[in-house]
Amino acid sequence: DGVRSLPLDVELYQSSSSLPEGKDDKEFIKKPDLAIKLVQKTLFRKHRPGIVLVDGGYGNNSSFLQELERLELNYIGGLA
Repeated sequence: DGVRSLPLDVELYQSSSSLPEGKDDKEFIKKPDLAIKLVQKTLFRKHRPGIVLVDGGYGNNSSFLQELERLELNYIGGLA
């Protein structure tokens, strides 16, 4: 159909084990929080996705899904 999809933003995830203070390090961001940050950047640019696709790692995260709902975004997610 000629439609192409690309990520609008990317961020490097750093696992806590790669940081000097682990999970207490100020640079540590959990994956779901990083994902919401990326969604918010998209919304800030006035782009409202029709559907947010999430994999099973996020499909089981109720606080992540609740935030998508609070932002009034439709989503499709797998379950792990």
